[in-house]
Amino acid sequence: MLHTKARKEWVRLSADRKAAMTAPLQQLMAELRAGRRSGFQQGPLANKLCAIYAVVMISAPDDCRALLAQLLASGSASGDAGELAFLLAFSRCVCEEMEDAELAFAAKDAMEANLSALSGNVVTLIGKIVLTNESQEPRVAALHGDALACLNVWVKRAGLSLATLFSQDQAVLLALLEALQSKSRHLPVCAEILCKLISVASYPTPSELERTLLVVAQGLLKTRAACESALETDEDELSHALTDVIATFCETYVDWILEGEAPEEATALGELMLLLGAHPRRQIASLTLEFWLLVQDEPVASRLAFFQHDAFVRLFDVMLKQCAYPTGDSEDLDELERDDLIGFRSGFQGVSEAFVAIFALLREQFLAHLLPVLTAAASSDWQSVEVALFAISTVADDIKKRLPSASVANGSSPQHVELESMVLRIFQAVLGSTSDAHPLVITTASRLLGQFGAWINERALAARAFDTVGAVLQYLTGALGFVSSRTNAARSFMQVATSCTDCLVEMPPSYLVASVQHFGATTGQEAMPIEDRLLVVEGLVRAAAVSPHCSVILQTVLTDSLTRLDQVLTTTGSNETAVPVLVCNELQVLGKVVRFLDAPAEVAGGKAATAWAVQLIWPHLDPLVPRLESDEAAMTALFQLYGWCLQSLRQEMAPNLGGIATLIVQVFEQRRFVAPLECAAVAVDVFGKGDGFNASNDEQIVDSFRGLMGALSQSAFQFFTTHSLADSPEVLRSFFELAYRFLLFCPAAVLTAAEFPVLIELSLACLGNQDRASTNAVLMFLTYLLNESTIKLAAFMPTINASVLDAGQTEKWLDGVVGALAAKSPSVLFDPVARLFFALLSSFADTERMRTALMQALTRDALGLGELTAEDRQQVLHLWLVLAAEPSRVSERRFRGLCTDFAKVCRKEMTPDTLHSFELAG
Repeated sequence: MLHTKARKEWVRLSADRKAAMTAPLQQLMAELRAGRRSGFQQGPLANKLCAIYAVVMISAPDDCRALLAQLLASGSASGDAGELAFLLAFSRCVCEEMEDAELAFAAKDAMEANLSALSGNVVTLIGKIVLTNESQEPRVAALHGDALACLNVWVKRAGLSLATLFSQDQAVLLALLEALQSKSRHLPVCAEILCKLISVASYPTPSELERTLLVVAQGLLKTRAACESALETDEDELSHALTDVIATFCETYVDWILEGEAPEEATALGELMLLLGAHPRRQIASLTLEFWLLVQDEPVASRLAFFQHDAFVRLFDVMLKQCAYPTGDSEDLDELERDDLIGFRSGFQGVSEAFVAIFALLREQFLAHLLPVLTAAASSDWQSVEVALFAISTVADDIKKRLPSASVANGSSPQHVELESMVLRIFQAVLGSTSDAHPLVITTASRLLGQFGAWINERALAARAFDTVGAVLQYLTGALGFVSSRTNAARSFMQVATSCTDCLVEMPPSYLVASVQHFGATTGQEAMPIEDRLLVVEGLVRAAAVSPHCSVILQTVLTDSLTRLDQVLTTTGSNETAVPVLVCNELQVLGKVVRFLDAPAEVAGGKAATAWAVQLIWPHLDPLVPRLESDEAAMTALFQLYGWCLQSLRQEMAPNLGGIATLIVQVFEQRRFVAPLECAAVAVDVFGKGDGFNASNDEQIVDSFRGLMGALSQSAFQFFTTHSLADSPEVLRSFFELAYRFLLFCPAAVLTAAEFPVLIELSLACLGNQDRASTNAVLMFLTYLLNESTIKLAAFMPTINASVLDAGQTEKWLDGVVGALAAKSPSVLFDPVARLFFALLSSFADTERMRTALMQALTRDALGLGELTAEDRQQVLHLWLVLAAEPSRVSERRFRGLCTDFAKVCRKEMTPDTLHSFELAG
């Protein structure tokens, strides 16, 4: 605790208090050095005292340098073990506290220079301690651990690299390597030091670098026995340390290895990396992957022979072994081991990149290496089959790039034709093994089939043979029945159904609709999760939208979902709590159907197919709001479904608009959910633009929208007058985004409504809100209203002007804007508020009422203007009015900049002279 306080608070103490506390601490440390405080000689306690002393001394850089120099001199001269122990502990703590303690900048900067000047002597003395023989000086030799810990923190200070240490003190470098070879108890810290030395580049390249690298490479190769021993004895910490230093060396000097200046050592290093890459602890093995990726970045012809081909064949086997499930029943796999394997295969450790690198080099040999496994493996060897499919799936995108196009097959190279032949044989093997395949094999195969959906479609169309497409769909349909493969199969089903629409037009719909049988629960198996089900439904509807069998497919999907929905709604009693979840699921399914029926092909029935589907769905929705109005998830799904109906059928939904609007108002008034507002925004988009239809030209639509927006405005105003604006920022954001869309597409519904003043009052109350998204929506609404008052909204100019200039209104606008800039708005909203302010002033700058109200606003300290003098306020008033008097892009940009300066001055982030130095010219 005292150490932590010293780190954080010493820098804040007064000089007198520092002096008063330093004197007794120095006395204590002197007694500690002299060995007169035996109770303080224990390692942890002595280390803490040294750390506290280091914080104190660093604050006086010259004194600290003098003390370190004295300790170096006395320790070097006397060779006393006690003196050396104190030097090692204190000098290590000085370096550590330079990184961790809060220090004055000047003191830290000066201390950096002092440490740099002392580093050479410190490292030399540490080297002597490290090399001390135990038989000659046992007490000094006992300090090896402390010396290495000290060297570990001084390596950076001294700017040491492999080459500089080799040239200055070769024996120390060899001692570090020997510690690795002998599995010394100091192996971890020696490995850490070597990693730091390796990572430091020397500029210019030292003349002895080549010799240094050869010596280090030979030393690292001698650690092979230590690596094997650590593996046999499960010493994972040592394995990790050894792998880390070897991998770091190989990565850093990959060019030297590949150039083959020392071919035997370079090849041996590659073989050692393969050994380390096969370590059963995948976190350790993954340390080697970056090296192979760096190797693959180099041109093949310029590499040492071993790295041109053979190394990657062996790496391929290593990667397959690491990614394979262990022998035995997969259900018996330990959960931690399963997570480790899945995490490793997920690719974040470089596994995917490694397989891609291997394929880039081996190409057709990649599949040739796996084909015997896939075509001849017995069902008992499912692990080999599964990992082979996983490897192919990982490089699927690269394989597809090399496959010949069906349109130019005759001009393809022999290698491409061979690749295509192997892919077809792999698919034949996969599709022919469904009866006895392991569930995890089916899982991986399902993913692979989806990845090749487009290619399968292209070949089938070219040959006018659709057997493969049918077999793939049947395989995926079967895979939907297994819990382990369901998610992969659902995604691939969607991919294949979407990619192969041209083929499916020619095929019976049974290949598609068979998948629906797996949606519900069966004996011993729960119903398909909604996420997977939605993927399958998307594939079905996408295929149906271009198929002559559209009605059959849709009838199957909708009958299944609507039957399920009706059954759920009849549920009562103990299962009542599950009803909202189940209803929400079915609404999502129905929404997916309508969404992807937005533009069916003529062969599928065109818009009539969509209208038929909506008509089938509509009666089943009537009971939902009365029963589930309180459930936000269910209401969100319902209003999303209404939104998709509006978007897909557009003007054909006009007769239903009134009913939807009534539900929007009802649910919003009762629950304040966001979904009804988002649905209303969709309605405005649909009926306000496009297809030659304009809501402003249809009085019935305008009346419906006017009533909708009026009721929502009243409801929102009532809600936010009884709740804080910060309580429901998403509701506020959605409401004003809706109001903005009304201005864009159906302004009459807003500007001619009796509730328009209520909307203005609510928006002005929100100007000083802290939430960025919701307040920005308010500002966009108001800014557009003012900017377009003479252009797109010119027909409503009297109404807009009245909202600003009527008695009391001008003051509300200006108080809101000035208060937001001066005190309330976060800095991220300065610019949007300034845009609104410019629109307000530039629209009404020529009115005396606006000028008078602005002058009055600037006299009110309550708005946050307490930092401004009368001259400051007069200056900013003058600048604002001048810039707003002649609106242009330049004047607006300068006005916004002035507003930002004004806000910062009011918040004491800038001085008021900034306002007086503002230049109007230019």
